[in-house]
Amino acid sequence: MAGLRRTTLIAAVLTIVCIFTIDQPFARWLSTRETHPIYWEIFIGYLEYLTGIVPYRWLGVWVLCIASAAVLLVPRLRPHAHGILLVTLVHLLDRNITMWMKFATGRLRPMEWLEHGGDHTFWFWRDGWSFPSGHIALFASLCVPLAVAYPRLRPVLAIVVAAGCARVLAHAHFIGDVLGGVALATGLTWLCAAWLRRALPSQIRPVYLQ
Repeated sequence: MAGLRRTTLIAAVLTIVCIFTIDQPFARWLSTRETHPIYWEIFIGYLEYLTGIVPYRWLGVWVLCIASAAVLLVPRLRPHAHGILLVTLVHLLDRNITMWMKFATGRLRPMEWLEHGGDHTFWFWRDGWSFPSGHIALFASLCVPLAVAYPRLRPVLAIVVAAGCARVLAHAHFIGDVLGGVALATGLTWLCAAWLRRALPSQIRPVYLQ
């Protein structure tokens, strides 16, 4: 739990630093390089299958909701309640909050920002949907709580790293957008884990929630 707090704080600080110092010059420099964006978009498309949004956008959400109901209603499955509920809560909250943050901040994507003349990146409410990264919200809201609930699954965090690199190299996001998505996912995992510690009966409460 302390590790989640530290990670959230570090990611949030780095997000702010990137927004004010690194994002724009790095995006301008990257635009002069051939990064083959189409291949990174294809790569992200394959990763989307892992989350259930392809071929049906809400498949993953339905699977998580049904699994959450099952672990609460079926006694044999209750030992897994903590992990399933943590992933479901974080995923649903993260996807919703991310959309509202995108709407509120109105940040242009790097390619859109350059097309607008390369001035400021925020407050384009009609066109800007860059901050935080929706793909990072999608992947991190699944991978981070999974890694917390089941430490043996920590290698899945590599998916978040790969997705973040792909979105930057595709000129679809600034570095700060990616880090902002990570900060949101880790922060929500910390908060949801703290709530589950209070809500779950002690008999099925795992070690990380003690």
